Formats: sequence, structure tokens, C-alpha cells
Amino acid sequence: MPIHGLEWLFIAIILIFLVLWDPEKIPKIARALAEAKREYEKATSTMQELVEGAVEEPEESDKKLIEIAKQLGIETYGKTKEEIKEEILKRAKQREKQVETDAQPQNPVNSVSTTAPSYSGDKK
Repeated sequence: MPIHGLEWLFIAIILIFLVLWDPEKIPKIARALAEAKREYEKATSTMQELVEGAVEEPEESDKKLIEIAKQLGIETYGKTKEEIKEEILKRAKQREKQVETDAQPQNPVNSVSTTAPSYSGDKK
């Protein structure tokens, strides 16, 4: 099987390495290249994990946002996240005002007794 163009290129590169550097330095260079490759792969895998983690977090927050909106009776179909958030805030403020008005007595005059307490006890 004859050697073609690309194989000659690799052979030429190896010969240039042998001529320029001592054969004793080639293993050190190979180790350094292998270590650099490992570091590169480690860094890319770490970055990939971070990117995947960042993508997963919004999906969970989107689910929570939709769940809260449905609990409040808000229609979410066809709305952006921002629109849903705004409606949730509006509903939360409405409920807060409703709770405040429910906590206050409706008619403070009627809530205080105007009659004097009567005491029915035997006096001796």
C-alpha cells in the first residue's frame, strides 16, 4: 500500500521535530500536548455542564410561574413570561388589598356596644 500526500505530510512533520529538537525532548513535548488537551477537554465539559444547568433552571422557574398563575386563576396561554409576571403582581396586590379590607371592621359604630351592661344579682 503506497503512501499518499497526507501521510507524507505527517512523516515530514515528525522528521522536522526530530531535527529541531533532541529525541529526548519529544516525550516531554508529547506529555505537555496531552496535558493541554486534557485541560481543554475538562474546561469544555465544565462549561457545557454550566450551560446545561443554566438552561434547566429557567425551565423550572417557568413551571413554577405557570403553576402560581393557575392558582391565581390567570390564563397563561399565548402570554409572555413578563405578561404573566405582571398579572401575578396585579392579582397579588388585589388580594393584599382585599385582606386589608377584610381585616378592618365594616362598621365600627355598631361593633361597640352602646348599652350599659346590666347586672342581675341579689343584693342583701
